[in-house]
Amino acid sequence: MTIFFLKSTLSLLMLLSAVYGMYAMYVVFGQIPDTDRAAAQKRRHRVAGYVYVVLFLAVSYLCVAFAMAARTEPSPRAAIHILLALAIVALLMIKVMFLRRFRQFYEQAKVIGTAIGILSFVLVGISAGYYLAVSRVGQDRTMDRSAVYALRGPFLAVKEIGGPDRGAIRTDSRSIARGRFLFVSRCAACHDPLSTRTVVGPGLQGLFKKPKLPVSGHPATAESIRFQLKQPLGRMPSFAYLSHDEAEDLIAYLNTL
Repeated sequence: MTIFFLKSTLSLLMLLSAVYGMYAMYVVFGQIPDTDRAAAQKRRHRVAGYVYVVLFLAVSYLCVAFAMAARTEPSPRAAIHILLALAIVALLMIKVMFLRRFRQFYEQAKVIGTAIGILSFVLVGISAGYYLAVSRVGQDRTMDRSAVYALRGPFLAVKEIGGPDRGAIRTDSRSIARGRFLFVSRCAACHDPLSTRTVVGPGLQGLFKKPKLPVSGHPATAESIRFQLKQPLGRMPSFAYLSHDEAEDLIAYLNTL
C-alpha cells in the first residue's frame, strides 16, 4: 500500500464519519419526540465527530509529512486542498467554542456542521477521489512511481528518487523534434540548453552526462526528470499537466543536450 493510497482510504473513512455525523445531527434537530432516541443520536454524533477529528489529523499528518519530504511547491489542486483543510479546522474550532462557551448560539451548530460536511465532501473529492480515479483504485502505480516514500521514525521521508530507470529514453528523431518544440515553448525562457549558465533556472547543457541534477541533487536519470516535472523544487512551476508522451518527448530532447 502506497502513502497515497493510505491517505485516500483514510480520507474516504473521514468523509463517511462526516456524513454519519450530519445524519445524526439532523435527527437530533428534527425535534423527534422520542427523548431516548434523540439522546442516542447525540452520542452517535459525538462519536462520529471524534472519529472524524482523529482521521482528519491522520490525513493532515501524511499530507504535511509528504510536503516536507518532497520539498515542492504545491500544485493548484494541492493549494485548494490546503485552503479547504484550513477552513474545516477554523469551522471545527468555532463549533466547539459555540457548544462549550456560547450556548445561546447552539442552533448555529447545525449550520456549521453542514458547512463542515460539504467542505469535507469537496476536500475528499479533489484529493482521494481524484487519486483513486486516475490510479484505478490504487492499481495503477504510475502516479507515484517516480519516488518512494517511507516512514522514518515519526516522519515521512523520501526513500528513493530516481534510481533505476523504468523505461528507456526515446531516441527517434520525431520524439526529439517534438521534445525540442516543447522545450522552446515551455522551458527556454528559464533554462539555457546550450550552456550551464543560470537564466532563471540552471543551464541544461550535458544534463544527463552529469552524476546529479542541478539544484535538487537527485540522480541525473530520466526517472528523476519525470519526478521533477511533476513535483518541482523552488520557483520552477509544475508540469504535471503534460501527457505521458509529451514528458517522454521532452526527456528525449534533454538527453541530446
